[in-house]
Amino acid sequence: MINDLEYVNKNSDYVSININNINLFVDSVSDWKYKYWMNDLKEFLNEKECIIFAFICQTINFCFWGKENNDDYNYKKYIGSEELFYNLKQYVKNNPSILEMKKLINISIEDFKKIIGLEFSNLPLLQERFNLLKDTILIIYDKKDNFYTELFSIKSDVELLSYITKNFWHFDDKSKYKNRIIKFNKRAILLVNDLFQLSNTIRNNIKTLDNLTGCADYAVPRILYEYGILIYNDYLLETINSNKIIEHNSYPEIEIRANTLYVIEIIKEKLKAKGIYLNSIEIDNIIWNMRVLKKHSVPVHKTITIYY
Repeated sequence: MINDLEYVNKNSDYVSININNINLFVDSVSDWKYKYWMNDLKEFLNEKECIIFAFICQTINFCFWGKENNDDYNYKKYIGSEELFYNLKQYVKNNPSILEMKKLINISIEDFKKIIGLEFSNLPLLQERFNLLKDTILIIYDKKDNFYTELFSIKSDVELLSYITKNFWHFDDKSKYKNRIIKFNKRAILLVNDLFQLSNTIRNNIKTLDNLTGCADYAVPRILYEYGILIYNDYLLETINSNKIIEHNSYPEIEIRANTLYVIEIIKEKLKAKGIYLNSIEIDNIIWNMRVLKKHSVPVHKTITIYY
């Protein structure tokens, strides 16, 4: 995977990387500490319920921009996906039986709107989220107890990622770039992290997430651009500043995502040299959380997709 990211970096036409600014960025961040946001789920859900919750969350976790060209959806308590997950968590806490397969298999779109919060009723790609959720539920339902048997037999992070992308088609996030297939799997990697954090069985079996990359989305590349790490050419910068759609699987989109992940790998090595040991997902999340700390100079790049 790292070789693929390096390949895109060396062949990019729209995006480049300023290595010197990576050094400045690493030195400027005072708190390289990762905190997982959903640990409290284990206070009111058992292990299997946590797993189902994670699959639901990451199945519908994509494309939160779009409202009047704003960068993200601002709601009652959080922003975008955080608000959605908060709503899901509160609903499940009050209605734990909703995670039973016999109920999930019959869920309607009106039920879905109640579960995610009515403020999300006009969310872009709402119908697509519902359809994908039904698809995920059906796959798990058809597997019955074999679903957990399969999950609990997996012995590595790479194997778990492969299991998710092979069994749930909409997690298989990859693009073709100059005759090479580049695998991103943003939502699948987030799901692997969720399962690792929430399931003691899975955590004990796979032991580490060190073999996975970060999560190629909208927020992290904007932050890296604003720190002078990602450099966009004039065409791409004008496209982003004008809120124009960047097509999914286009070279500009692939270069933004791949170079973002490549930077995270460089940051990981520079942190290691300083005695700070974080995996790529942890570094990605720390940078992602920086999005709320400053007023942004550019919009996020806008791509209509189910993959991030």
